[in-house]
Amino acid sequence: MKKTISLFLIFTIMLQASPLIVGTGGFDVSKKNGHYSFKNNEKNTTRINITEVLQKQAKNVNSVTIWITRNWKEEWFDAKEVQNNIVDKGYTPVFIFYYFGDEISPAFIKKHKKAYFKQLKKFVQYLKKIDGQKIVILNPEYNMFGCEKLPAMNELFIKSFQIVREDKQTIVGPCVGDFGNYSIVNEVQEWKLFDPSLKEAAKQADFIAFQEMRALTRNSKQDILNTPQRAYYLSKYIHKTYKKPTILAYLAISSYGKGAEEIQAKVYKGFLHYLPKMQKESKLIFFGIFHYFDYPGHVGYFNEAEEFFGVVRKDGTKKPSYKYFTKIH
Repeated sequence: MKKTISLFLIFTIMLQASPLIVGTGGFDVSKKNGHYSFKNNEKNTTRINITEVLQKQAKNVNSVTIWITRNWKEEWFDAKEVQNNIVDKGYTPVFIFYYFGDEISPAFIKKHKKAYFKQLKKFVQYLKKIDGQKIVILNPEYNMFGCEKLPAMNELFIKSFQIVREDKQTIVGPCVGDFGNYSIVNEVQEWKLFDPSLKEAAKQADFIAFQEMRALTRNSKQDILNTPQRAYYLSKYIHKTYKKPTILAYLAISSYGKGAEEIQAKVYKGFLHYLPKMQKESKLIFFGIFHYFDYPGHVGYFNEAEEFFGVVRKDGTKKPSYKYFTKIH
């Protein structure tokens, strides 16, 4: 047991001492006549791993995010492809384990807890097939519908950590959602609400992750522009409260709506200022964006804006935010 703990401490210290890990969502894309675009089924297109695009267009990126949902099947993200096209090319795979999804509630967790752990154990066997450092982020945005004040979440997280650590090359932690009044950039009273569900589990986590998502379909322009500063204060709060490194698991700023591409670009420009401060003051080790390409057909809380979280349009043309994102390192 002591040997395992020391390995994780070494890995965590190494991450903190290293340059920021910069990641993006998206596993595969389409290539046609040397041109890259969102994965589609058009004739004469070839499916390629996203790292081929990143090596040419976003050399600052050194990580790829992969979502493991309740209906996940191993063949979706073949372990050999992850090994050959991600790990062996120098990218850290970040897995977001999202079993409960938007249906999460105390009753839903109680009903599906057995199935959750069964899926998690299956996932860990998959992880063991991949030789290299990995990051696993558990249950993003779990802190809603009463789960934020559920003490039993601590037990679920701690048991989950133990299962994930059967793969000795992985660090693991939970992910809170940043919810509340986005016109307030330092909303400590809101963030304190998830403490009952996290305070014991945090002691055994390797990091604490959080997310930031905004779109004009749900948020005001100013609330979206506040995102970098709010993320800065949230990371400081998490680090001060739980004494752990922090991870911004995914930033999702939609470019849908009048003037939204310019708003998105300003948010990314703002993160260029705040990320170094977050690294220094909050021990931020990872910054990820939800999608690199826009994702046609994606559905969720932000309605039609869900399809426009990328910094590159679905046809492969670059948005104004792209130039700021590619400066993050």
